[in-house]
Amino acid sequence: MDLENHSRELDEYLKDQQEHAKRDFKLVEIDEVKSAVRDANIIFLGDFHTFDQNIRNVLRIIKFITEKSSDCIIALEMIHSSQQIYIDAYLENHLTELEFLDSIHYHDSWRFPWSHYKLIFELVKKHSLKVVGLNTQGSLKERDEFAAQKMDEISKQNPKSQLLVFYGELHITQSKIPMMYKKINPSHKQVILHQNLDEVYWELVKLDLEQGIVSFNKEEFCLISAPPWIKYESMIYWYENLCDDPDFDIHEYIIENEKKFFSDDTKETFFHLCCEISNNLNLNISESDIEDFNLYDHTNLEFIEKKLKQTLNEKLQKFYQYLISTNRSFRFPQNNTYYCSSYSMNRISYLAGIHIFQLHLDKNQLEIFNGDDEFLKFSSIALDSMFAYFFSKVINPHRKCDMYMDLQKKYKESDFLLEKQFLKLAIDSLDKNFSKISLDGHKLETIYEAAILNGHILGEYLYRKFTSKGVKQSLHEYFKDLKISSEYFESIKKKLLPLKEFRSHQKRYF
Repeated sequence: MDLENHSRELDEYLKDQQEHAKRDFKLVEIDEVKSAVRDANIIFLGDFHTFDQNIRNVLRIIKFITEKSSDCIIALEMIHSSQQIYIDAYLENHLTELEFLDSIHYHDSWRFPWSHYKLIFELVKKHSLKVVGLNTQGSLKERDEFAAQKMDEISKQNPKSQLLVFYGELHITQSKIPMMYKKINPSHKQVILHQNLDEVYWELVKLDLEQGIVSFNKEEFCLISAPPWIKYESMIYWYENLCDDPDFDIHEYIIENEKKFFSDDTKETFFHLCCEISNNLNLNISESDIEDFNLYDHTNLEFIEKKLKQTLNEKLQKFYQYLISTNRSFRFPQNNTYYCSSYSMNRISYLAGIHIFQLHLDKNQLEIFNGDDEFLKFSSIALDSMFAYFFSKVINPHRKCDMYMDLQKKYKESDFLLEKQFLKLAIDSLDKNFSKISLDGHKLETIYEAAILNGHILGEYLYRKFTSKGVKQSLHEYFKDLKISSEYFESIKKKLLPLKEFRSHQKRYF
């Protein structure tokens, strides 16, 4: 198909989506979406390929479906149908991640950020689900027709399974793939879940809303979790970087000041973020001090592991290997050396927050980690992550974290011992005076996970206080007499937690 015809067809698809998005709708609650999803044979979920928030909603829906049943198949546009053998091999752990991407020619055939779609595969592996590829060659219409036929084939082979289809947003309007599939299987119940349609967002703004869920009818909804300019900015960043970096990992964006810090030099990006944080918050940290850092990523992993082995005892080596294996980014405990598992704005701004916090604190964390005071370790990690989360949220105000009710829900549902241990510890440290909780027998990994959860929640409340009208300078109150101690951590907790309300707070998904 030549470029002119392809462009004309794309314009027609876009126009069709815009017209569909202008229909009347009503505001609904998430329970109505869940009920429709629960009863459907097939769920269509729209993808804007560069926008990671869309992926997050896929994960939430998969988790919801698997709470009730394990009979769910995930169908993805991002992989060509002919590559099914490699999908199966990867899910069965016969291929490494790099081997899988190489086998399906990912960076040539799709090229959108793998770091987004990787999250789907991680969740699929956790729940032992099946993934099928839907893509093929041809015009947009030919590809849609192929997808509808492929979905019918999957449904016939797996009649008891729900099918969750994650496909480009222009393809899931009623007149496209859903209609083609309905002609083949008219008895199958469908649900269409659009995401962040521009026209719906602007109608919500008229109602003084910026987020919400709307229903066009009992089978079609739209989830609004971000304004249009955010998703288009993600596309612009991807286009700008694609030519220079074919493995580009989509960078999230700076909303408050509308500046773009990303350059070809990630270290320069990190430096600019640190300066921006320090200047915006009037912390008076010199640029020469900020420049004193080393930043590495997964391509330097062998070097990082060697340095950890040279400088840490066996117990701490094991702990940092745990962080590496769980894809965490971290600071070396004894100096301003940072490991960033993969470059994204959230990760880099989070590490920038740790860098600024540690410069302000000027404390060797290695002494704490080598010591026997478990409360001091917890306090150090929690305060580190509180300020890091806060700083990263200054850069990206749309960041979200698990709140108290989320921790309670996860604790009740978890079947994993380590997870139950650190969730219980995180809940206890929020519920009780810090000195009254028990840390006896907990490994550093458990303390770390619980402290991180606490730190993020406190960072969320610190951000809310900081952005409240008339209190922008109040951050200095939390830096005043700053020290790493269980007493200081307890005092910060009392200042930040809305005592009458925090137990009823949960993360807003949409």
